[in-house]
Amino acid sequence: MITEYVHSDSVEEAYGLLTSLGSRARLMGGGTDLSLHPPTEVDTLIDLSRASLGGISRDDGAITIGATATLTEMLEYEPLGSVWSGVVHAMLRRVASPLHRNAASIGGHLARGRLSDVVPVMLAIDASVRFYDGAPRQMPLGEFYATRRNRRPLVVTGVEIPVDGGRAAFRKFARTTYDLAILNVACGVRFEDAVVSSARIVVGERPSLAVELGDASEVLVGQPFDEASIVRAARVARDTVDVRSDPRGSAEYRRHLTEVLVRRCLLEVTP
Repeated sequence: MITEYVHSDSVEEAYGLLTSLGSRARLMGGGTDLSLHPPTEVDTLIDLSRASLGGISRDDGAITIGATATLTEMLEYEPLGSVWSGVVHAMLRRVASPLHRNAASIGGHLARGRLSDVVPVMLAIDASVRFYDGAPRQMPLGEFYATRRNRRPLVVTGVEIPVDGGRAAFRKFARTTYDLAILNVACGVRFEDAVVSSARIVVGERPSLAVELGDASEVLVGQPFDEASIVRAARVARDTVDVRSDPRGSAEYRRHLTEVLVRRCLLEVTP
């Protein structure tokens, strides 16, 4: 169905093409999602590989990752392994296959927001997304999805991860190593002494878009981080998570997995 393939030389040019062509066009980073789920109405692909959106860098406050950086590049960037308990590297080792990671881009994952082990972790560690929609902008990734900004015409230009974080963990349950998760969970917790100062418990592949379970997260805040609070948070997560059935798993099974994986994640981040 593709009749035109365009190499965009800048973010502004890509955005202009996207807005002028509407639903007929799609942006392309690694192209892995488009190859698996090609939209029938699209006849134009806008390749971002020449738009200067790659690279990974670190300063005193954050690690900034360009949108066209691949998952393999992220996995090979050593400073990512030293923040938030190394959760980004731990998660990436479990994403699809090495060949898939060589092609898939972080920008593509954030733009689609679904079928992803990456998004729950980014939500749990307070990542911010950078994008262009006529002007450069930046906002917390959770707000990006909550306001459905990802559904509007824009170009994701990168992601920023704070380095002054706490501890984090990621767990997923899938039928095989390279299969999509039936459910995944990411937890990010900050501590002051032995007390939780902030917490994010995120559940993905519900099978809908990953979301923070606010009630379960709040159970931990201001409390000593002990087995009793962990068990309580896991039970609240089970009781409040919004899940549904699909051919890979029932809603009841996903609810059970939520409690198990949240508990395991929280035990892993115990100081």
